[in-house]
Amino acid sequence: MRIDKLQLKNFRCFEEREFEFGKRFNLLVGNNASGKTAILEGITVVLSKFLAVFPKPARFIREIEERDVRQTLFLKGSTLTTELQNPSYVSACTNRGDGRVDAERYEQTFDGTQAKYDAVELVHEVRAGNPVCIPLLCYYGTERLWVQLKEVKANTLGPLSRFAGYQDCLKSASNQKRFLDWFKTQEFIALQQQREQPTLEACRTAIQECVPGSARVYFDIAYDQLILEIEGKCVPFSMLSDGFRNMLAIVADIAVRCSMLNPQLEAAAPRETEGVVLIDELDLHLHPKWQRRVVGDLMRAFPKVQFIATSHSPFIIQSLPTIDGVKLINLDDEANYDVRDQSIEDIAETIQGVELPQRSRRHIDMMHKAEQYFAMLKDDGKSSDEDRQAARRELESMAQFSDNPAFQAVIRMQELVSQKGNGAHSETRGEGN
Repeated sequence: MRIDKLQLKNFRCFEEREFEFGKRFNLLVGNNASGKTAILEGITVVLSKFLAVFPKPARFIREIEERDVRQTLFLKGSTLTTELQNPSYVSACTNRGDGRVDAERYEQTFDGTQAKYDAVELVHEVRAGNPVCIPLLCYYGTERLWVQLKEVKANTLGPLSRFAGYQDCLKSASNQKRFLDWFKTQEFIALQQQREQPTLEACRTAIQECVPGSARVYFDIAYDQLILEIEGKCVPFSMLSDGFRNMLAIVADIAVRCSMLNPQLEAAAPRETEGVVLIDELDLHLHPKWQRRVVGDLMRAFPKVQFIATSHSPFIIQSLPTIDGVKLINLDDEANYDVRDQSIEDIAETIQGVELPQRSRRHIDMMHKAEQYFAMLKDDGKSSDEDRQAARRELESMAQFSDNPAFQAVIRMQELVSQKGNGAHSETRGEGN
């Protein structure tokens, strides 16, 4: 399954907007409040309809709620009012992966959402014990590291339905207990049977591919914790830095869900499972060195998954591979940008609209103030002495310039030139009289 096209109308900040997605990796960029998260939330409406016919705990219904409906402000007399814009709908073109393409529309007039994705066939196939592959669906919101749906202490698991791989999958909060329980159970099975568990080894491999420097990941029975061996040190999951814990949790959760949904694939489950993964702020807590490799790592570890992620990082934008199925979607500018061979400064300036990214904001402000002051010195007396003095004091208050003798010399030279020019104008005016 993948999302090929999405249309939003009166949904969150969008009056009406359509998006087309690549089949491999899609990166949504744009200013704050441009609608990146709104797009991910709209996709969860589509994906939840697939889960609506599944049995518990897989069943999940994400309706278009009142908070999702775009509101417009009106000033009537001296009173400001806000009105919901109906109808609000999410329309999507989804590829089932079996040659069928479904066009679905989920409309809301505040009488409820009308739509249902036909997944009944898959339910019957799974219940019959047939080795059909079912797609992965995941949403990781910005609160994934701090908002936990359940306590983290791990327990062992008995036999579960394959549908358990969908539990809480479209909730933006995290549920680390699920993959911790699974790791603990698989370690016990491997110890008892005295042989490697293919699905467990596949999950270890996925983590090692996506967590730089990791040599091994395992559930330590004595400590009752997941342990990551990195750079020669064994660190419990609970004591990892935010960046490591965040990425390990995402990768482990994806790999475990693949193995739960399609256990018949065994060691190939992470690489052969298709599906859609949504990640809000992919760069969250990641060092720039890690940001430059995370997209490629995820694509290698899960080659048949369609990723749709948001980010504010020019390093992640720069890292996008220039291959078919990878797409950059800039919500601030609909132009198609080629990021090949572009520097971080070029990307920050042309794609993200950052003025002079090579310089600090303070430096830019000081340059603007200097330019304003020099313009006053050359305006043939149009500025008053009081305004010039005020501009001069603003420059002097900026420590970086006031302590720089070269800049002070430039200011003084400009002032002398201005004084001389003004004197010449005065003499000319005097001769005319």
